[in-house]
Amino acid sequence: MVLPADVASETSEKPARLPLPTHFFGRDFYYGWYIVGVAFVSSMMSMGITAYSMGVFLKPMTEELGWSRTDISLGQTLTTFVTGILGVAIGRRMDMRGGRALMVGGAVIGGFGFIALGQVHQLWQYYVVRTGLVAVGSIGMGNLVVNVALSNWFVRRRGRAIAIGVMGTSVAALVLPTVANWMIDVWGWRAAWAAIGVAVWVTVIPSALLAMRRRPEDFGLRPDGDGVPVEGARVSARVASDVRWTRQTAARTWTLWMLVATFGLASTGMGALLLHLIPYMTDAGFTRAQAAGAFGMIGVSGLLSKPLWGIALDRFPVRRCAAAEFGLMGLGIALILTSHTLAPLYASIFTLGLGIGGVVTVQEVVWADFFGRLSLGTVRSLAQPFTIVSSAGGPVFAGFAYDHFGSYTTAFHLFIATYVAAAVLILLTPTPARPASAD
Repeated sequence: MVLPADVASETSEKPARLPLPTHFFGRDFYYGWYIVGVAFVSSMMSMGITAYSMGVFLKPMTEELGWSRTDISLGQTLTTFVTGILGVAIGRRMDMRGGRALMVGGAVIGGFGFIALGQVHQLWQYYVVRTGLVAVGSIGMGNLVVNVALSNWFVRRRGRAIAIGVMGTSVAALVLPTVANWMIDVWGWRAAWAAIGVAVWVTVIPSALLAMRRRPEDFGLRPDGDGVPVEGARVSARVASDVRWTRQTAARTWTLWMLVATFGLASTGMGALLLHLIPYMTDAGFTRAQAAGAFGMIGVSGLLSKPLWGIALDRFPVRRCAAAEFGLMGLGIALILTSHTLAPLYASIFTLGLGIGGVVTVQEVVWADFFGRLSLGTVRSLAQPFTIVSSAGGPVFAGFAYDHFGSYTTAFHLFIATYVAAAVLILLTPTPARPASAD
């Protein structure tokens, strides 16, 4: 629904025209759902590839090139560091100009990066491609860009919108490992990377060019398509948090640093699990096809749980939802360590996937609820370099643990502990006081 004339004049002298239709069969269609569609595609082809497909490539690449698992894992870690640094640079730009150009540029560069991965022969080449082309592409197509956009277009339905948008990662987890394994068997891992790069170009670039836009006020609309603010305690809390934060005012709150610590702990094991879980299963005696199929259970449970996480986040306190998500992650890892046949392994990874299904949705809603949507890119980019340290260290620590101890058991036990600590810490995190400039 459009804004009243007096409100529209505050956001823009002349609202821009929407690029896609918003009226079907006599009914209005809120443009924000197009943004959800772009987020779905982008999350599937960015995090879906870097997080859920890399594990399938790990063994073929190490066996042909003679690298260790620590070598491959270090590439993942360096990529994470670079994306964290880039996140600082693009955060404020997201708030001011939106993410359309960033997403298109990220898709162009990222596609070249995946193709280039199939051409590496030396370890230094792999590191250059991962930290250059792949890292730049990942930040442009990644969670910071798409979820800041979603948080701008949705307030009341923020949980559901983000949950649906990031379901692309669950589809990727369900489909991409099996497809990548098939391509490796038929074409080899080098051609498989090339095919993935082309797929990024033909999916992300058109959708971002056509539909991605900054925020509803630019077009005379309100978040969620509302004509007037919707009353209600839960909604009022979110609307009240929509004030301007600078990096300085956010950095002076306990909330920011407690969230940094919480998500730093929670992210320690995430990248490591996604990279090393398939090798863990093949080391345990399962075939690569069986491991890829079991890994796909993350996608199955993620598809089932993401809408539920979205509904829960719109109805229940975000702290409790986050603690539950961390608890499921820790439980899933513990069950995997005790699974020695295929059926229990499927069930264990399904449990892990229930937690993974809430990772992005929970994190984005937590940040948006605590700090509002108007400065979300600024605040998120301030926190990102600090959380990067732990998330970057997880994969290389798991690779180091395997290379030196002969198994992943030590690393997996550490990850269980970090999820328990994160669950406790999020429950203790206070709501930040409004900055003085907002009064």
